[in-house]
Amino acid sequence: RARDRNPTNATASSSAAGPSATPTRRGGSQGGEAQQTATPPATTTAGRKKGGTKRTKQAMPKSSNKKKTFRYKPGTVALREIRHFQKTTKLLIPAASFIREVRSVTQIFAPPDVTRWTAEALMAIQEAAEDFLVGLFSDAML
Repeated sequence: RARDRNPTNATASSSAAGPSATPTRRGGSQGGEAQQTATPPATTTAGRKKGGTKRTKQAMPKSSNKKKTFRYKPGTVALREIRHFQKTTKLLIPAASFIREVRSVTQIFAPPDVTRWTAEALMAIQEAAEDFLVGLFSDAML
């Protein structure tokens, strides 16, 4: 029981003389009293060291006590977006940038006299392009 209460003396006595050291510590009244008076300062210093480590362990969670930002598992948001976009019927590509790109391609490939587009024609081209891209991406996943 003495070893359980004071691990510093138990390690010192066990390393010095082995199991035979315990009877000498409990043995004589003068030697035992001298060791008992010598051990409480050692236990208090050891207790202070242990208490100091406990304080630092307690202080570390307090300093890192910030609340972690919530993150979904990988793929959860992607599945939610897929369900959302399957329910909606609006166009996915912004109209202004698509029209700008159609006009730039028209200037490159069409004759110079074709420069004007009707709104319905541009919307039809955009719907066809998005339908083609959705089919392409769905086929890519196989």
